Amino acid sequence: MTYSTPRGTRDLMPEQAILLEEVLEKVRLVFRKYGFEPVETPAFEELEVLEKKSGEEVRKQIFRVGESEKLGLRFDLTVPLARLMAGNSSLPKPFKRYHIGRVWRHEEPQKGRFREFYQADVDVVGSAGAESDAEVLACAKEALEAIGLKPRRIRVNNRKILDAMFAKLGLKAGATQIFRALDKLDKQGRGAVESELKGLGLSAGDVEAVMKVAGMKGSNEEKLAFVKKEFPNEGADELRALFKSLEDYGVEAEFDLSLVRGLDYYTGPVFEISGAEGLGSIAAGGRYDNLIELYGSKPVPATGISLGIERLMELLKPQRKTFTRVYVAAAKDEYRSEARRMVAKLRKAGISAQTDLMGRKLGKQFEYVNSKGIPYAIVIGEREMKEKKVTLRDMKGGAEKSLTFEEAVKALA
Repeated sequence: MTYSTPRGTRDLMPEQAILLEEVLEKVRLVFRKYGFEPVETPAFEELEVLEKKSGEEVRKQIFRVGESEKLGLRFDLTVPLARLMAGNSSLPKPFKRYHIGRVWRHEEPQKGRFREFYQADVDVVGSAGAESDAEVLACAKEALEAIGLKPRRIRVNNRKILDAMFAKLGLKAGATQIFRALDKLDKQGRGAVESELKGLGLSAGDVEAVMKVAGMKGSNEEKLAFVKKEFPNEGADELRALFKSLEDYGVEAEFDLSLVRGLDYYTGPVFEISGAEGLGSIAAGGRYDNLIELYGSKPVPATGISLGIERLMELLKPQRKTFTRVYVAAAKDEYRSEARRMVAKLRKAGISAQTDLMGRKLGKQFEYVNSKGIPYAIVIGEREMKEKKVTLRDMKGGAEKSLTFEEAVKALA
């Protein structure tokens, strides 16, 4: 009998696991370049912490831990940050943090969406200005470019504008459900969202009004002027300031009134970066100025964005199967000791190397090297031992060079 992974999870074989490590390291380097610092939090939290500002839909997605203890696996990295900041209010502001780790959601698995997955977050805590929103967006865009992805579309909106629109239409009492329905517009299409809105009790006229605003076309300035006139509030001014800060960073973004982030804790600007057609969001976030105070702190403004690592990997192709740069192959058993000594020297020189551990003949060793995609092999045979040299073989092209060991190390460095 064999066993498979639980539904919504997967094993990563070396080729994919190497890609994951390379993606995370490139993202991490960009985060550091922007001045963000790492934190780590537990994989599970008190259920009360996770449910503090989560809607019913999110509560259903929490994986409960144990029966007697009221614990759950974290569903994002923002709620743990809010809990952490509430308990460490004396930290210098702005507090710029990054966190890369696994999260878990008990939802229906689909292409590019798993129940266990990695998120890579950057957040700025303590700054209420649009500069902070622009900072995390610019950082996320550069991180995506660092791994070889050009963002297809960057969209922004503001929850304050949507609140004002619903209030004007007399729909404020059901705003949360309407937010969740609109959040599905990009995934499910206009017809499905209209049906859901009608199911929430909206009249045909209200549905038409909401969809008309959500589908509004025009330049960013035209849309801002419209909402400023029709739904007066500070949301339009916040977005205008955000666009100016993004312009300073050389980042282009689109004001999209249909963009609604589903989590209940967003309070102001929200944003989303899209990848290839059909894959949807690959990075998203927004401002959550009221979240940290729920955990016992005074009000603290905060904003952040999260990269969906699994979706990024859907867009990338593994470039290699192994980290090993060279394989030292002994032509005969009596040369295996010398092969081990050479491997030790190569590793000391910072070169990833390995040698045979299975007692294989030379031909079988080369088969293994080719199957693993190891680019070079050092061969030690009778001639090499007599001449005190090695044969360095390029496994892709087949070219060979007779070199001293020191020369081979330089060639591989």
